[in-house]
Amino acid sequence: MDALTSLFLLVDGLTNGAVYTLVGLSLVLVYTTTRVVNIAQGEFVAFGALTFATFMEGRLAPVIYVVAITGAVCLVLDVVRARRQHHNPWRLATIYVLAAVVLAVLTWLALATGWLVLQMVATLALVAALGPIIYRLTVEPKPDNPIIVLVIISIGVSLIMHPLALLLWGADPIPVEAISDQWFDVGGVDVAAQSLFIMGFSLLAAIALFLFFNYTLTGKALRAASINRSGAQYCGIPVIMAGRLSFFLAAALSAASGMLLAPLVTAHYEMGFVVGLKGFVGAATGGLVDYPLAVLGVFLVGIFESFASFLSSSYRDAVVFALVIPIMIWRNARAGADLDNLD
Repeated sequence: MDALTSLFLLVDGLTNGAVYTLVGLSLVLVYTTTRVVNIAQGEFVAFGALTFATFMEGRLAPVIYVVAITGAVCLVLDVVRARRQHHNPWRLATIYVLAAVVLAVLTWLALATGWLVLQMVATLALVAALGPIIYRLTVEPKPDNPIIVLVIISIGVSLIMHPLALLLWGADPIPVEAISDQWFDVGGVDVAAQSLFIMGFSLLAAIALFLFFNYTLTGKALRAASINRSGAQYCGIPVIMAGRLSFFLAAALSAASGMLLAPLVTAHYEMGFVVGLKGFVGAATGGLVDYPLAVLGVFLVGIFESFASFLSSSYRDAVVFALVIPIMIWRNARAGADLDNLD
């Protein structure tokens, strides 16, 4: 393997890692705020890619019907709960109506203007709206469930969303044009502007989340809600909104990953599962709680995948998933060392 080939594989690996970074960050985001290992996170990648591809074709994205129906169910459930707790249900209804109006306006603008930026914003808004809806219907009714129960619930959500994407968009892949067709020469290797955009967006998202959770009052409140739900509630932190906000942001990150990945592999209903698993492998490096380590781990997964694909494309995914074993051994040894230090 010569230097030029190695450089090409390194750039390809960094691009893959940047895509997986957004999924890995969304997994860390959900786990640090709700203690939910969201196996279904990869499905938001497919929904983001397919919704964006539909808008680029000038058609109405069918995900809007899913958001409308499930959102109406959540509205009814919230109103009933508010009445039972003797709270004012009109405030909740107002929030739901405003959210519906915003989504409708963004969708109309994306279709009427055909502007790429509006199509991306509409895609993010529609797919991100599914996050708090899923949280409301699955986790929120009993958030103190054991972790294994929450994992099983997330698997069930994945088993619903996967065939739902097939039902809404069909089995045929949808090609998506790149945001930019420009290419740059880096050390004799042609690098697409799309790849640079993906890497830049992923790094900015990672930095933004790190700053958000460590230096903002809202971010600290979200972390407090995950550590001690009852204590956070006694301190005046709205734990219900904390869970919904974390799922909203995580769904938006995964949808962005799908939009950025779609021009490279085409949009397809099966694309999210594998991307989600690879994002999990990288996020596990940080124990699903450490943002810098998770980002480093996901980029290493992307680079490892690129070189493994060059050496043996048939076993690329198997080799990448096998990384879970040494990562878990290392995390276990590190946790044991931390306990010894406490003693």
